[in-house]
Amino acid sequence: RSRFFRAAPDDCAKMAAPKSYKGVPMPSFFNPEGMKLFEELELEQDDVIMVSYVKAGTTWVNKIIHCLLRMDEEGNMIKVEGADHGASGQIYPEWLPAKKPDDPDWKGVGPGGSFGRLDFPELCAQPKPRLFSTHLPGPLLPTSLEQRGRLVYVLRNPKDCLNSLHYFRGEAKDGWLGNEHGPGSLARYLAGVNAYGSFFDHVAMTSEFIETKLRDRALVVYYEDLKEDLPGGIARIAEFLGVPLPAKKLEVIHKATTFESMSSGSAGGAVSKILCRKGICGDWVSAPLTPEHWAQVDKAFEEKIGHLKIAEPLRRWMQPPESVA
Repeated sequence: RSRFFRAAPDDCAKMAAPKSYKGVPMPSFFNPEGMKLFEELELEQDDVIMVSYVKAGTTWVNKIIHCLLRMDEEGNMIKVEGADHGASGQIYPEWLPAKKPDDPDWKGVGPGGSFGRLDFPELCAQPKPRLFSTHLPGPLLPTSLEQRGRLVYVLRNPKDCLNSLHYFRGEAKDGWLGNEHGPGSLARYLAGVNAYGSFFDHVAMTSEFIETKLRDRALVVYYEDLKEDLPGGIARIAEFLGVPLPAKKLEVIHKATTFESMSSGSAGGAVSKILCRKGICGDWVSAPLTPEHWAQVDKAFEEKIGHLKIAEPLRRWMQPPESVA
């Protein structure tokens, strides 16, 4: 795996992710305790791991899978024993402590404690089938996934990922092309210094992991395909998971996972209200970048993942929307 990890250029050190793990940049909320426990987790046959790069549709697909696993055939949530911590949105295992701090003032996990006051064992105690959602690339997932469990990998046009990331939780203070605060969103994205590293390395690593370790125990879901046909996308995920999907259940899940429901928080909970921005395809063209700037993203795509089958469907979405057939 070492060939994917490299030192960041000196001019991108400003505003780079504050932590790292095995060469992969990590956000400030990253907890090495939870990370280690997740890598060593003994998965069960029906466990599901959902992986996506940052701003690639994580919250959306997490909600779809959670509904598929937790609803009965009429679309009603099944009553479960204990706490279903994923009910209000994804909780990244690599952010969790091994044990909750004794400090009564501890707000919890994530920004402002928005992901809840819980630790890794509590996440693992969720109802079965269990769902673990993360931004970690393939090689950092539980070792036991090579023998058991299933993986859903969510991909999105890297230009839209960049655009959404730039505006995430307020516009990046170093702007698109850099200023006194840092090199700018474009340079950081291409250098792979943001949390969870390079989009292109993430795809390359996870593609190799799927091809060599998982094969038919992995499903690749494209954000843009879901936008074009959400009911069809839900049905495809249900078939992969082996979950029955009568018409009524599909209708309920479809309604609960529209962007309007997710962004309002009425269906996705507090986490989705924070993390859902515009939820559209092709918004990258609205960014104040020239064709020459976007050509740098195209070049990185071709050099790093252009040869991969998993990346091929993304090509049409990397063209300006008016030229997409």
